[in-house]
Amino acid sequence: MSEAALGADFESFVLETFEAFSRLARAEAGDLHSAQDAVQDVYLNMYRRWEKISAQQGSLTGYGRTAVKRAVIDQFRRNKRMVTVPVHELPESESGIGIPEAAYEMIKEGIDELVARLPAKQREVITLCVLGDLSPAVVAQRLQIKEESVKRYIKAAANNLKKSIDEYSEEVTA
Repeated sequence: MSEAALGADFESFVLETFEAFSRLARAEAGDLHSAQDAVQDVYLNMYRRWEKISAQQGSLTGYGRTAVKRAVIDQFRRNKRMVTVPVHELPESESGIGIPEAAYEMIKEGIDELVARLPAKQREVITLCVLGDLSPAVVAQRLQIKEESVKRYIKAAANNLKKSIDEYSEEVTA
């Protein structure tokens, strides 16, 4: 059998079994990312030995299911040996916009009142992008508007918030 035919045969096997193997791995692993890794490892190992495996008597799907179960177990064993770091030693996490999480929470508390004064669309975009930590592309898709519009709403809201902050600081200093 030629290499091209071998690859096509394997590709059709993957297309036929991917959904079933993914569901099986997800059920076994309980974690989507571990399941995806296990399935990918199985396909890689099967591809390397495809000529030998496909020539044997028996079900390729059954072979694959067994390999997926074993790959999940192997991953669990590897992860179990990983060194864990106590939570108090972890560095301070940052929000998606690069602000330390503790400062981000304080800013969110104080800004709620100012955001409530914004026009509806600006408030919605700012809430999703900044306070919800979503990208403009995701917000645009969610609101079914163009990404450029989301960016304009963010800019307008930032200007309005700046004006509100300036007015508030003038009131406090007066």
